[in-house]
Parts: sequence; structure tokens; C-alpha cells
Amino acid sequence: MRIEHIAMYVNDLEAARDFFVTYLDGQSNDGYHNQTAGGWL
Repeated sequence: MRIEHIAMYVNDLEAARDFFVTYLDGQSNDGYHNQTAGGWL
């Protein structure tokens, strides 16, 4: 089975990313930039 995308609410986004990358062989991209709102999500 291959999971390509998940959504979840976390208090510490960087820690959650590090967990998935370190222990579950996840991959992280550069993030999403909302041009309309003018900020990074």
C-alpha cells in the first residue's frame, strides 16, 4: 500500500514532519505558498 497524501492537525508541524521522515520513510516538500493570502502554509 502506498499513501501519497495525508492531512492532520498538529501543534508542532516541524516535529510531526521529522517523525514521519525519520521513522516512516516519508518525504517532505517545500510547503505550499498561497498566492492569494500572501503567506506560507
